[in-house]
Amino acid sequence: MKKMIIISAIVILLSIILIPSMAILFLSNDDSDSVKCSAVSGTLTESSLEAYLEDKGVFKGHAKDFFEYGSKYDVDPALVVAICMSETGRGTSAAVVKRNNPGGLMGNGGGFSFDTLKQGIEAMIENLSRNYIKMGLTTPETIQPKYCPVGASNDPTGLNSNWLITVNFFLDELGGLSCESVASGTGSYIIPVKNPQVSSGFSDRVNPVTGIQESHKGLDFAQQIGTEILAADDGIVVFSGYGASGSGFGGYGNVVLIEHKKNKEWTLYGHQSMLLVKNNQKVKQGQVIGKVGSTGQSTGPHLHFEIRKEKMGAQVDPAPILGLN
Repeated sequence: MKKMIIISAIVILLSIILIPSMAILFLSNDDSDSVKCSAVSGTLTESSLEAYLEDKGVFKGHAKDFFEYGSKYDVDPALVVAICMSETGRGTSAAVVKRNNPGGLMGNGGGFSFDTLKQGIEAMIENLSRNYIKMGLTTPETIQPKYCPVGASNDPTGLNSNWLITVNFFLDELGGLSCESVASGTGSYIIPVKNPQVSSGFSDRVNPVTGIQESHKGLDFAQQIGTEILAADDGIVVFSGYGASGSGFGGYGNVVLIEHKKNKEWTLYGHQSMLLVKNNQKVKQGQVIGKVGSTGQSTGPHLHFEIRKEKMGAQVDPAPILGLN
């Protein structure tokens, strides 16, 4: 009888082992492998990761495990490590020190415990592969709503709202993502704001700030400050920052430029109040990349949006491409 009870307990534990904690993950039987992420991240190597983990608490000496299981389950090691850093306070939290749980994995009875940290790393990576990567959720922005949702019942102090910022911070330290599925683009664009209101078209006009006649090289979408800005298509962020004079982006304020390799085009998003992506980050169509503002040469809150045939120019009218009159 005792043996049967023990076996039953093991079966139950295995059946829930990958239901998350702070992460609130959901089990999925989706075996799709349409999304593939390289197990070797951008500039990250096993030796460079080992050096990075040298002062990261219990993770010191475990670079090999991140690469081994990243390769086994086809998950970018940089993504895993960035989440681990966020979840464990750089390898120092009680969950990872006492229970070898690096990813906040939880079941009905609370946080899981693993015999070794290596086992905990594998469980976390397998979970990311099955419940996220294979479902097309390959970036922190697409992972967070399911992994660490803001306003979750198990987050009474609201710490989940910092998850995306901290994960992207660590990901930036590690050299960014290398997920191959989000680089080239779909070949078509979506309107970069919801409920679009075009306040200025692609035409000649008098610049409202300088009073000088000019060719307005994009569309202005009048929006409230803080409105989410969406990536018009999959691509790679080639510039994210303040457009200082002489940078080639002067006057655009906080601006993002995304390269879309499939179209061999670039899209620009100007005057933002907040930037939510970094240089060299890969983004997916519809991903929130920033928030509307009025920075730079602007008289009021709006998004200035351009489609370019060249990185630093050759703008074309976005309206017909977006299906706008």
